Amino acid sequence: MEDCGNSSQFEMQITGYFAFTSVSVSIPNYLFHGARFENKTMVNQGEMVRVRLPESVGVKGSDVVSKVVLVKADKDISVVSVSNKHVSPETTVLYPISSLGNEHYVVTPSTESFDSYPEFSIITYQEPNSVEVHVKGKLHYLTQVHTTGSKLKFKPFSFHVIQLQGIEDLSGTRIVSEKPVAVLVGQVCFCNSTKCNHVFEQLLPVCSWGTTYIIPPLPWQKVDDIVYITASQSTTVLYQRGDLQENVTLTGGNVLQLPVKPSIPVYISANVSIQVVFYSLGAAIPNSSHAFLMNVPDVASYCLMYSINEQEGFENFALMVANTSETGAIILDNQPLRDVEWNRVPGTEFVWGMRTLGPAMRSHAVEHASSPFALLSVGTAAMDSYGIPGSCRKNVTFKCQTETQQIKELLKMCKDIFQQGSTSEFCSFMNSTLVNLETMCAEGRAASLEEVAHPFGSLLNSSIFSTGGSKSKWEVASAVTFLLQSVELAALTVALRSPENKTQNVTTEFMGEEDERLPHRLVAAQEALPFHSTAIETLLVRAASCRDEVFRLRGQEETMDVHCNAVTRAATEDPWAVAFISYSTLDCIISTTLLDEGDLMADEKMRNFHLNSRVVSGAIGDGRPMNLSKPVNFTLRHRQAKKEEEETLCVHWKFIPGKGTWAEDGCKNLQTNSTHTICSCDHLSSFALLMGPTGVEESYPLTVVTYVGLTFSLLCLLLAILTFLLCCSILNVSTSLHLQLCLCLFLADLLFLTTVTRTRSQVVCAVIAGFLHYLFLACFTWMFLEGLHLFLTVRNLKVVNYTSASRFKKRFMYPFGYGFPALVVAISAAVNPGGYGTSNHCWLSLERGFHWSFLGPVCAIILINLTFFIVTLWILRDKLSSLNEDVSTLKDTRLLTFKAIAQLFILGCTWSLGLFQVGSAKMVMAYLFNIVNSLQGAFIFLVHCLLNRQVREEYRRWIKGTRKPSPTTQTFSPSVSTVATNTKVVSWGEPSTSSP
Repeated sequence: MEDCGNSSQFEMQITGYFAFTSVSVSIPNYLFHGARFENKTMVNQGEMVRVRLPESVGVKGSDVVSKVVLVKADKDISVVSVSNKHVSPETTVLYPISSLGNEHYVVTPSTESFDSYPEFSIITYQEPNSVEVHVKGKLHYLTQVHTTGSKLKFKPFSFHVIQLQGIEDLSGTRIVSEKPVAVLVGQVCFCNSTKCNHVFEQLLPVCSWGTTYIIPPLPWQKVDDIVYITASQSTTVLYQRGDLQENVTLTGGNVLQLPVKPSIPVYISANVSIQVVFYSLGAAIPNSSHAFLMNVPDVASYCLMYSINEQEGFENFALMVANTSETGAIILDNQPLRDVEWNRVPGTEFVWGMRTLGPAMRSHAVEHASSPFALLSVGTAAMDSYGIPGSCRKNVTFKCQTETQQIKELLKMCKDIFQQGSTSEFCSFMNSTLVNLETMCAEGRAASLEEVAHPFGSLLNSSIFSTGGSKSKWEVASAVTFLLQSVELAALTVALRSPENKTQNVTTEFMGEEDERLPHRLVAAQEALPFHSTAIETLLVRAASCRDEVFRLRGQEETMDVHCNAVTRAATEDPWAVAFISYSTLDCIISTTLLDEGDLMADEKMRNFHLNSRVVSGAIGDGRPMNLSKPVNFTLRHRQAKKEEEETLCVHWKFIPGKGTWAEDGCKNLQTNSTHTICSCDHLSSFALLMGPTGVEESYPLTVVTYVGLTFSLLCLLLAILTFLLCCSILNVSTSLHLQLCLCLFLADLLFLTTVTRTRSQVVCAVIAGFLHYLFLACFTWMFLEGLHLFLTVRNLKVVNYTSASRFKKRFMYPFGYGFPALVVAISAAVNPGGYGTSNHCWLSLERGFHWSFLGPVCAIILINLTFFIVTLWILRDKLSSLNEDVSTLKDTRLLTFKAIAQLFILGCTWSLGLFQVGSAKMVMAYLFNIVNSLQGAFIFLVHCLLNRQVREEYRRWIKGTRKPSPTTQTFSPSVSTVATNTKVVSWGEPSTSSP
């Protein structure tokens, strides 16, 4: 239609409903600068693109020209035409070819201005047409003026425009065509004016009219607006403005003009179809630059889903009319609609409300799961306003599409690739997945689970999942994420659309190409299963029948248990669906294409783990957001039998920018055995099992530290043993205890160093494990006896007569020191004879908690020795000074305290480090544990030998080759077996050979 103004004044705003929608905007029979105008672009789901049209496309005056703009797309889109005139832009929704008709009635706004005039345009499609115009009013065409009753006949070719301008109001003019046409009406200013009402709107054909209409008031309006009601035949119209009703009778071709008061909704009904067009006057001054023309949708044409566009520079609003009881379920951009004040429409069961939108140029999706509603997009700005009905979505539901920020970024990336003429394996996969999803979710389509499993399952043969090629890790991770989400959405949609089937299940099998991607450890599983098998089971749950019960869904060899009351949701009678999907080979694909570099582990501790189950997905939904109030349990079968030294982690697939990861958060392992694991998760996603070695993973530096430390420790233990045997000046009960401890620790370290990894013979390995069990327990037993001896020795300091203190009984030492560990090993072997020896080490098995046959006594001894230590410190601090001033000297007290601390450290504090090898610091604790314990022999040699003055003197004599007897003037041991002063010698445990 004709317009005046600056360049780039015409544009098409195109909104996509699907990803990778190819759009072409062209002017078929028109040359622009000597060439045919065509603009090709791509639009993604929820995205709006703007296509500028040449200024010369405008049609001036009454004429027949070939300036038709054709918009074509390979998928559904919505198109808004924008004509920008200075301070007076105007918009209209362009309807698809399928909505065109053969009969129209013109409505042109009345005007009192002498610088504007009404006009309408008739547009043909791709075939020649025959058009008759039955004039009502007055118009001029070519050199003639045609008045009411005149009939104009045209024979336009394809893609032609017949534009007729009026001298006065043309409302009621009838247009009849042989083939469907599009009709635009409006009011246009003279080109030397910039302060008049410039409006235009595409009219609906008579076949699309309705009988019931509701007009919500504009939020900013202060003066009366106008509604035009057109009849094609005799009809009676009920016009209700608030509580005021009016009945009007119309004949065919009549156009009734009635006022619309500010803040008062209007309800219109008729006994036959009528056309209702709303005309906003804008400001209080008539014919100021605020007016717009807008079709009003009839109630029968209300939709479940809409797309609307904000206009740049405007204060944008969404006006809605909905059923009174259904307003709470309207969703805006995948979020519940909030902050809307709903007002009653008198005479109806409807209410109207307004939602303020943003000022930016963007597209919005508004939907309701089951109740149709009306949506009008309106806006106002300084000296301007606009209004268009929302574009109705009738083919695909918004709720069946994925619209996360990551997915939007991927779609934008692929759009750029396609527009550059390049190709991408990942983008091709995305496109195929979206096509399948859009097919499943098409409104009114009764799809089955087989139609979900087959096309989506076949996508596992896509080259994006094969080894090699130029694809990156993040592309594979993104493809996995998108596939999992799409299958979940499609399965839930099928379940909700089949209310007659409470449960549905299907298992599909695809024999793809020879798959070289499977790792060797899964070859057996591969041979037992067909390639790319996908199992889906859905369950439809009605809220009214939901009791305290647990539903179990199965897929292949996996199950999902969900409690009926697990869903936190608003009270409603609508059913909700549960879907469980099991993929037979997706874990193999992930393992070989992604896990080889360990880049899918959210936690450092999982770096050495591998997938050992099928990947399964769980989903719950009814078209609205849902949260879980109770955890959901999954039972997953192991690909390979769980080894005794392995631990199992329940993980879920988590997509973060740039990559996908397996994460533990929200999931825990309830129970596991060699073949199955039960996982409990407080959310739904895609899940699998990771298995790996228990505790700290072996590393070369840790092995070197252990072997070097043990070798040095063995040398020190040998020197300590020789010292305790040959140094006669220190022989007593304490040195006897030290000697037995050193002998047991020497044999244990030697056996560990030489045979702990010799697992070829199961029997030999079990014997080695038994001896290690016995020797290390014997070490702790002798440590216990040393602690007991230390405690008794220090406690005897409280005795006034030192020489009368009780002595440690030697005859009980050896039977207990070697008998107790033998008893524990004998009982352990009798209870679980297969507990000795594992596949990697000749040590205790972790199965059935057998390792506690060692850890239990060890923890008990450590706690007892800790008690001894605390009591010993207490006595040294508070009781020692009461004996005599010689013993309580600062020097002796410090010495006693130091040796007591050193004794406890040797007795078990070093071993307790092994209990803290958990969490993020376990590698640090592992190094500390190995270093300290492998050097335990060195610590014993340092404290018991090198720090003993008598032993140092003996070493000097041996080195010098002299063997003079050393007077027993002072005896020190870590257990303080002898304390001497310059006046007398006092000994506990053995009689002293010196006299007082």
